Amino acid sequence: MEDLKTRLNKLTKINDYRFKFQSVKKIIETLKNELSQANAFDQAIKIDSKYQSVNFDEKKLIDIIDEFINKDKLYVRYTTTEIVDGYGNIAVYYDGDPYLTLRLALKALRTHNNMVFFAKKYYAINSKIIETINLISKEENYATKIASVEYNIIDATIFQNQSFFDLFIYVGDKRVFQSYRQRLSIPYRYCGYGNVDVFVENKGFKDLLLDINRFAYENNININYYNDTSVEETILFLNKYDVNDCCVLLSKNTEIIYKFISEIKSKNIYVNKNPFDDYKLTLKEKDLVYKKYIIMN
Repeated sequence: MEDLKTRLNKLTKINDYRFKFQSVKKIIETLKNELSQANAFDQAIKIDSKYQSVNFDEKKLIDIIDEFINKDKLYVRYTTTEIVDGYGNIAVYYDGDPYLTLRLALKALRTHNNMVFFAKKYYAINSKIIETINLISKEENYATKIASVEYNIIDATIFQNQSFFDLFIYVGDKRVFQSYRQRLSIPYRYCGYGNVDVFVENKGFKDLLLDINRFAYENNININYYNDTSVEETILFLNKYDVNDCCVLLSKNTEIIYKFISEIKSKNIYVNKNPFDDYKLTLKEKDLVYKKYIIMN
């Protein structure tokens, strides 16, 4: 079997294919047609079901593709004075959520990047998504291979090959990320998407908790519940390391609510409210490009 380095070298270098928005648009439109076919994922679901409980809805993939079909703003551009282009090869370390796979793959496609997904779950479903994108891209004479999925690669192997990548994206729990950050020698982005901290100070929110649990299950989101610790202990633990993406407080105590929102370090704090009413990936397309200014005589 080929080693990881050999597989990585099969990606088409972005310098070997010029970014063409019309080609990208056609790839995304064709992808929708391909993945909309009846039974498109039957075999992949059957394979993944042998190793885990599969929670997957093909319609959600199509909804994501529709979002990108309707996107107008584009960050990549080339002028005589400025170039905005993709980083090149991007590694994504995450749990394997197929909805996230598709969303990030389309972002990479629109920003002229290659992307390698290091997944822990849903290998067959993710491979179906990525292989379909590659096949369409090749048929459009755009690029032969612009993305790939790697499954259950040990961390040491990933770090040994990190020089291949121009950017490392970690999606998951910020506390787990700390050990990875120390071993990275390349630029990185941390994203807490798919992990939500919920501090339950008052247990009188049964219906809200059921709604949170239902959405989390249906969308492969991990909920970290804190219901046996004091507010002081919880805040201290949650504030350790980087800023959280999303925290939820369930409480009817005004003093605790004030203390929590005053001291917690989080981009989004939900008090007695479902965080999934407007839950989005915070990693933007503009985070996947960089600028070069051209100064000439």
